[in-house]
Amino acid sequence: MTRDRSLRRTISPRLVVLAVLIFSFAWALVFPVRLTRPPTTALTVAYGVGLALFVIAQAVVLRAAVSLEQPARTRLTSIAALVAVTLALWLPAFAWAEPGRTPWAWLAGFAAGAAVLAHPAAGTGTAVGLAVVAAIGAAVFGGSVPTNAAIVLGIAVALWLAGLVLVWLLRLLAEAETGRAAEAALAIAQERLRVSRELHDVLGHRLGIIALKAELAADLAATDPARSAAENEEIREIAATTLAEARRAVHGETVADLATQVASAELVLGSAGIETAIDVDATGLPATTSRLLAAVVREAVTNVLRHSAARTVWITFAHPTLTIVNDGGSTGSTSTASGTGLASLAARCAAAGARLVAHPAEGGRFEVRVELAP
Repeated sequence: MTRDRSLRRTISPRLVVLAVLIFSFAWALVFPVRLTRPPTTALTVAYGVGLALFVIAQAVVLRAAVSLEQPARTRLTSIAALVAVTLALWLPAFAWAEPGRTPWAWLAGFAAGAAVLAHPAAGTGTAVGLAVVAAIGAAVFGGSVPTNAAIVLGIAVALWLAGLVLVWLLRLLAEAETGRAAEAALAIAQERLRVSRELHDVLGHRLGIIALKAELAADLAATDPARSAAENEEIREIAATTLAEARRAVHGETVADLATQVASAELVLGSAGIETAIDVDATGLPATTSRLLAAVVREAVTNVLRHSAARTVWITFAHPTLTIVNDGGSTGSTSTASGTGLASLAARCAAAGARLVAHPAEGGRFEVRVELAP
């Protein structure tokens, strides 16, 4: 089974298409070999070497046709090499051709067909140019000018149409693979964004609480050891809870709803000596909406603790509006696009059809408001 999978990885679609094209274009040798008669053995060998070089040059052009990432300059170089080899065979093919036969026109037609597949614009010019050269050869050696030109152009068009289907399918496959790779990269980026957002919500909030309680415990250590010990115990519990929530966030298992978060906010703000007035009815809220509003409450409370001198916080929710107001203003920016937390929440709210605004209010207050979609 492992060997079969390794074989499938080695035999790529591009190699399959290239093999089919090379096999199809190998018929280019049949006509020059069967329709020409070099006068000596040495010239026969030389002619064979020229045809071998033609096959190699044609294979290089076909490889360029299926190498979608190859730059245009490289394609043009390979086409120029093929044209040079084809022109080098012009004189012997016409001079040694059997009476009434057109071996060089067939050779030129195959070369033109390969060139059009590799670079349509340059290939078209190549086909026209080789047709003109074939007509000149017919005129010089007493052949049919229209027949030679028609053979070059006819073979070029036929081979281009036949090979175009394979190259087109290969391009579709390459685009599909690129799309799958982009989709996978997007999924990874979205997961990283989710983890970053969840960890910010969890750690930013909890670490702020731990810092406040640690400061309080330090202040009480000398005057009230019992209360200081109680605060240290709460710090330990909060740290353990934070670790558990961080693990759940990483695994996409964060489940805090609005009611739970409001209760936590009241406890936290009370521990910091901030009065809280709450008027929230979360009954009947969809789970996704409840989690979104919970994240807003958590971020707003964290900002109160970090950036304000608030003594009172009002949290109200009357569908469709959630409002968090504090009387201590804010030392941070009032733009939702500037802070990582508010910017992230604004984007989440917008994705859910809601609108988040954060701005100073009358009386030195600061307001964070979310308006849900109707």
